[in-house]
Parts: sequence; structure tokens; C-alpha cells
Amino acid sequence: MAVAAALTVGLAMGTSVSLAGVDSSSSILDHQQRTVEAILSDTHVSFVPPLDGNPLSREWFHDGRAAFRISGPDASSWSGHITMGYQVGYPATLDGRIKFQWWTPSLGLEIGNDPKIDVNSLIPQLGLELAVGFGPGIQTVEAAGGDISGADGYIQMSGFHGTVTGVLGQTTIRPWVKIVSGNGDSVTTYGPLWTN
Repeated sequence: MAVAAALTVGLAMGTSVSLAGVDSSSSILDHQQRTVEAILSDTHVSFVPPLDGNPLSREWFHDGRAAFRISGPDASSWSGHITMGYQVGYPATLDGRIKFQWWTPSLGLEIGNDPKIDVNSLIPQLGLELAVGFGPGIQTVEAAGGDISGADGYIQMSGFHGTVTGVLGQTTIRPWVKIVSGNGDSVTTYGPLWTN
């Protein structure tokens, strides 16, 4: 099984959180008594016929928004990191090994009073092969992320491309958003399942 992913269409960022299309949210109370909320919204996973024509391949495009909201004392001085991704579940592999391949631009995000995005290395690559057994199994893919600060904001993804090769049976995708504060507090929210 091989997992390949690429941020093929775009990544947007903003500093105002809209609650339209919220798929899931979860929150914690941090050390300074602030509520830290992770929000997953506007999620859409489109399974498409695999471009390689292989009956053991699955291919999809993932769109969505990862947001954060901080409330309580000194919410505007809060800082942390946001990550958006998904879990890929599969019933079995052909040879008990998984080969991951990842192609995406290097992204740097700053979200707050002066938001900005830096795009570097247009064609970086990463590869890894793991012995995981014949299945079933779940693998986690981080799609986008960056450092964040302030009381709220979001990153938005459109057209994130993923493939899984060597899978016997259906593939299930579960999107997620993870927020980690500068103090190490962590909250993750998981979205609905998407199955081909």
C-alpha cells in the first residue's frame, strides 16, 4: 500500500472564524483558564476513480477548514500550533508493508493580527516504508499546519490529493484538527467518516 499526497489546489488562511458548516469541535481549559477550541468545518472528501486504473488503488481529494477559538483571560496573547489531516483506514494490504510518499510545498503560516504565508520548496519529497502486517490498519496523514496566535483564526485547504495503493477492500477517511498550545496543552477533534 502506498500513500501519496499533494496540496494541489490551494491553502488559504484567515483570522475570523465562521461557524457555518461545522463538522465537529472539541475544547479544553488551559493552564491560564482559557478555553481552547479546535473546530473542523466545511469538510468534503471526494473519492474518484484511481488515475492508475489499478483495482487495488483508492484516490480522493480533501477540502476543509481547520479553525481555532480562544476565550477567557488574555485570549489575544495565546499562541500555539494547528494541524489538519486525516486518518486512513483499510481492511488489508497485499504484502504487509506500507510505503508512504508525500509531495507538497513547504508551508509557513502566521495567523493573528498580521497574517502571512510563506511557500518554499515547490517540489519537496518524503518517503518511508513500514512493516505493518496484513491489516486491518489505520495510518495518520498530516495535510497542513502552522504556528498560530491570537483569539481565533483558521487555515483552509482545497484539493489536497491522496492515494492508497495495494489495499484490499474499502478505504475510510476520518478528517481531524489538532491544536497544541505553547504550554503543551492539546485538543483534537475528529470529523465524520468518508468511505469509498
